[in-house]
Amino acid sequence: MKPSWHYRPERNWINDPNGLVHFGGWYHMFYQYNPNGDQWGDIHWGHARSRDLLHWETLPVALTPDEARGELHCFSGGCCKDAQGRPHFFYTSIGAQENGRDCVHGAQQWMAAPADDDLTTLVQTDAYALTDDIHGGMHVRDWRDPCVLRYAGQYLMVLGGCVEERGCVLLYTSADMQHWTYRHILAQSETADGIPWECPNLAQVDGRFVLIYSPCGAVHAKIGDLDSELRFCEERDEILEPERNGFYAPQVFRDEDGRTILIGWMPEADRVAHKGWSGVMSLPRLLSVTGEGLTAAPVPGAEHLPGVTRFQTAQSELPKTFRIHDNGEERTLLTLTADGQLLLDRSASSLSDGPEKQAISRTVPIRAVNDLFIAVDGSAVEVMVNGKWLSARIYPTK
Repeated sequence: MKPSWHYRPERNWINDPNGLVHFGGWYHMFYQYNPNGDQWGDIHWGHARSRDLLHWETLPVALTPDEARGELHCFSGGCCKDAQGRPHFFYTSIGAQENGRDCVHGAQQWMAAPADDDLTTLVQTDAYALTDDIHGGMHVRDWRDPCVLRYAGQYLMVLGGCVEERGCVLLYTSADMQHWTYRHILAQSETADGIPWECPNLAQVDGRFVLIYSPCGAVHAKIGDLDSELRFCEERDEILEPERNGFYAPQVFRDEDGRTILIGWMPEADRVAHKGWSGVMSLPRLLSVTGEGLTAAPVPGAEHLPGVTRFQTAQSELPKTFRIHDNGEERTLLTLTADGQLLLDRSASSLSDGPEKQAISRTVPIRAVNDLFIAVDGSAVEVMVNGKWLSARIYPTK
């Protein structure tokens, strides 16, 4: 049940997509990668590239921890092009706990520059490192995952974390991408549940600002605007994806054609300790803001991939159940109701006791004629109904 076209390197652990950028005619995808095993640890940035977002070429590791500077892991981060179109990379640098550089209380934000136009090697520097001191006495726990964008003649950076046990996204500004000023908390959890907000993305989509974040569970998206003080004026908060172990830590970028693209990580959900590889990347999706909120379409050409179908279903034909997988003994069923309940039933998806089998559900908008996209690629399942997505992993034994 290995996925065939959902991207992954041949071996070892991967998680969050990082540093997504379209440069020199290539789509570059960096990602969290352990080159020495199929479990989390020893985190580098792996690297792949593509011409069409569908077929990927794995390249050598691009970013390696700088042990001479006390760095043990290169955590997640993003890429921002300057006014001349040159890419600059930002990431969270983690060191040893005994040196006060652990990921919970001692994270730093570092920069990296490409050594060549192929972006095959990223060279990091701590010359302009951001530390928790930037907050003027306010401590941010689990402070990580910088996302940088150009806006109104300056650069904005958002970072995730937890302040006073409330998950949040924080905002920083710079004139040169080197010297940064902390501005304020951009968005924050209403409850002090101690859960950090990870992998924030702030992007402009169809003239609106979209803030995507991953609070160690279902991925959320807020839609709104920035006021003159760069405060986020929220109009809508919605579930982007309902199941963390189907889709998590997405990253957004804009390509050279002006399209806003999102790619997420699909973690394993089979509870197999060692199988030589772990994790795949989702199908890239094109983002839009409509009256139904943040919607996403599969990247053009995806309908021609193996195991993919796209079709229309009238509301008058609902409820309707589709067989995602059925070998006579194991089956996964997808049901769409007339009131917009989308349910993926995995209760009989595997004869093994190991994999996660709980049902996954969400609400989707319903129209007179509904647009459905279903992709089944080995253990990876991605479903779209009218621009809203539900992703999961299944593990039949046969």
